[in-house]
Amino acid sequence: MTIEYDKPLRYLKPLKPEHFSDLENINWFSNCGKEIEFSSKQNLKRIDSLKESIELCNSIEWENFQLEKRNDLTSFLNRTRKNESTEWNTITGGIKNYLKDGIFKTVREKLNQRDLPDSIFASVEWDILSYCQELAYKKYNIPTFYSHLIPIYKNGHLPCSYNGQFPNGTILIY
Repeated sequence: MTIEYDKPLRYLKPLKPEHFSDLENINWFSNCGKEIEFSSKQNLKRIDSLKESIELCNSIEWENFQLEKRNDLTSFLNRTRKNESTEWNTITGGIKNYLKDGIFKTVREKLNQRDLPDSIFASVEWDILSYCQELAYKKYNIPTFYSHLIPIYKNGHLPCSYNGQFPNGTILIY
């Protein structure tokens, strides 16, 4: 399967399916609520309550933080890479269409298998899409946040919130 864009990219290299292989091999949510047994460049704190993790994941504070981190990326691009930033919608549309019948479908299935509510899908979808946007622009030394979340997902956990000022704060995970 290929990634199709609604118009040709002039400034960015198109992402290819192999860019997503790390996401395709994730055992989504397999360690939710369990002890953290991996190291991270970020400070991590485990949330052991399903109820609390859902509340945090669905909170306006987490949503605003996620939006702020993506805005850091888009404002950086608008300031420093004007031509490349004009292809944001094209690259994002291609990525979304590619992921919808693959990784996004798998994530939704795993949420259901693990008895996690569908309400957290939007947060996970945002994280994955934002990570892929970081991939598309990474050669421009962009500010990153979502690349720090993927190892959490790879280890079967769910990022639910952030305490403190990035990058010195703590990611709360279930």
